[in-house]
Parts: sequence; C-alpha cells; structure tokens
Amino acid sequence: MQESKDNEERKDEFINVAEKLFKENGIVDTTVNSIVKDMNVAKGLFYYYFNSKDDVIDAISQKYNEVFNEMMNFEMNEVVYEDRLHHFIKNCVHSFRTLNNQLNGNGKADLSALINKSKQEALKISSAGLAKMLEEGNRNGKLDIKKPKYFARVLISGINALIEDGEISDEEIITMISDIIQRSGKDDENV
Repeated sequence: MQESKDNEERKDEFINVAEKLFKENGIVDTTVNSIVKDMNVAKGLFYYYFNSKDDVIDAISQKYNEVFNEMMNFEMNEVVYEDRLHHFIKNCVHSFRTLNNQLNGNGKADLSALINKSKQEALKISSAGLAKMLEEGNRNGKLDIKKPKYFARVLISGINALIEDGEISDEEIITMISDIIQRSGKDDENV
C-alpha cells in the first residue's frame, strides 16, 4: 500500500508523471488512466487535484515558466546599465535554451499544447522585460530606440527562433542581439 503523502508532494508527483508520459507518448495519447496507472493510485485521486488533463498541462507549463522567470532574474542587480542589459540578454538566451530543452519529447511525441502555452508565456514575460530595459536605456541616453515594446518583441522572437533552430551557439546569439541593440537608433541615416 502506498504511504500517505502531503497534498503538494502528491500533486507534484502527478505533474512529474504526466510530464514524463507526455514526453514519451504525446499529450493526446496520454490519458488520465495511464497517469494513474503509472502512479498506482485510484483515478479519483487525480480528480482531487485536477479537473482535467488540461489542468495538468497548465501546471507543467507553470512549472516551466517559474524556472524561466527565475533564470531571467538571475543576477540582475548590476548597477551599470550596460552590464544589466547584457546580463538580461544572456539570461534570456539561457532561459529559452533551458525551456526548449525541457519541452523536447522523444521526437515523436506531440507536445504542441504544452509548447505553445509555455512559449507564449515566456515570450510575453521576456518581451516586457526587454522593453523596460530598452525604455530605461532611452531615458538615460544610452539608447535611442523607437517603439521599444515592438523592438523588444522582434528581438525576443528572434532569440526564440535561433534557439529552436539550434544552428548557432548561445554566445553567438548574445553577441548578435547585443550588437543589434547597440547599433539601433544611433545612426538613422545608415539604417
């Protein structure tokens, strides 16, 4: 007989088992029955913690985005603006790399619902963060970027696309994005 576990520990176990099965079999082919069978628990226990399989997808996405947010904010206490901006870009690239690795299944599994939910939240969070950094650069005269909100969305989407392509290193992406930011708005005649 299984030992009693506290609510958070049991809920996390459901999330971890569902994540494992999603990556092995895909979301569509993973049923609530297969999750509870893998855990050797009654089906009713699943419904104590979740209303549906979609709730588990949301919980996994939330778990990934909590890690993403922690990584985005890592060591962001630099005093010098340029150092903070560089650190933000570096954190962003590494966060998207980690998220991309987390979302990889066995190559055959359909994880599109989880990928879309997790990536959309990550894109939104990182775009807003970069927009704030760019606005700060504009205010203190370090940058002259028109429409920083949209500029940030383009750059963050580019980071995500380059990470997904996997053809260049994180350092190359960081250098490329930093260079684009530094060159933007400096000499409108040469743009």
